[in-house]
Amino acid sequence: MTNRKTRGRLIFGLVAPWLGHLVAGRWRAGLTYLALGAMEAAALGLAIGRGRLAWVTGDGTYWVSTCCLVVVSLLVWGGSAVHLWRAETRVRGKGTPAGYWASVGKRLGRDSKGIVGLAVILIVIHTALFAPFLASGDPLNMDFYNSLSGPSELHPLGTDKLGRDVLDRLVYGSRVALGIGVMATLINVMFGGMLGLLAGYFGGVVDSTIMRFMEITNAVPFLVLVLLVVSLWGSSIGVLIGILGVLGLWPARIIRSEVLRLRNAEYVLASRAIGASEARLIFRHVLPNSLASLLVVATMNIGTNIITVASLSFLGFGVTPPTPSWGAMLKEAQDYMNTAWWLAFFPGICIATTVFSFSLLGDSLRDVLDPRLK
Repeated sequence: MTNRKTRGRLIFGLVAPWLGHLVAGRWRAGLTYLALGAMEAAALGLAIGRGRLAWVTGDGTYWVSTCCLVVVSLLVWGGSAVHLWRAETRVRGKGTPAGYWASVGKRLGRDSKGIVGLAVILIVIHTALFAPFLASGDPLNMDFYNSLSGPSELHPLGTDKLGRDVLDRLVYGSRVALGIGVMATLINVMFGGMLGLLAGYFGGVVDSTIMRFMEITNAVPFLVLVLLVVSLWGSSIGVLIGILGVLGLWPARIIRSEVLRLRNAEYVLASRAIGASEARLIFRHVLPNSLASLLVVATMNIGTNIITVASLSFLGFGVTPPTPSWGAMLKEAQDYMNTAWWLAFFPGICIATTVFSFSLLGDSLRDVLDPRLK
């Protein structure tokens, strides 16, 4: 009877990514997958309704979003099926503790601030991936007859001085903010994490050399150094990613302090005693146990990079116009603060909400990734 119930729930899970969980009484997982499925269905509906699916229109500008829609939908369906199958078939002895990452997931699910931050971040990611489907039109289209018009049915968030729709520009601006923020953070974590790993593990001359290099780069104010480099090499998206990625190596210090604690742990000493190589000790024992701190640093660093990009755009050193950018929209709104409040209000809300959500998620991860907390 139990096997029959299990098979039935798995079949329901294959029909819809949330149905199997709801039938099994796992309401939190079911509602989560229901929300994710609804977001993908909404994006698909808008794409079909507006005739923007790439294989229908043949327009190359829609291929990235169309492929992302297919991939994300498969991930939601597949992730739900695997989650349900593991939940139904997992056999645990009484009192057997759950794995580390399973415990992290449970603690994160009980942390309200982490859930709120993650939900907002998922919405921003969804907006960035499917911007061509969500926007009503081209964010560069100008309509001088409707310039500086307030929020209306035709333009829900109003228009700017050139008659461009503010909502469409915010939707496409999420791509710039999130794309640069995430890519720059990946470089920060890869290079900064590796430097911190080497400095903390080997110590001595290696540690002194890396830390002196970090002190030299940190001696110059970060924003001033970025402005200098941008003024010399321009402010394209690739240049901004490279600058923020290479100059923002401060995660090295955090990883170094974590590695200093781990390199003399008992399991590392035991592995060294039985003849494990240095590479094995680093990548098999020290690095995996540093991933929790690295994940927290990366999450918070994304928000830092987003606000840095917005600051550069506000100062006129960001993404080259007319590419939509939240910071550039704030810069353009300076002259219309008294007559067109919506030009500054909505981009400011987007920046503040996104950065705050990454901070919330990072703060939550710092708590739930600590195995000493129950």
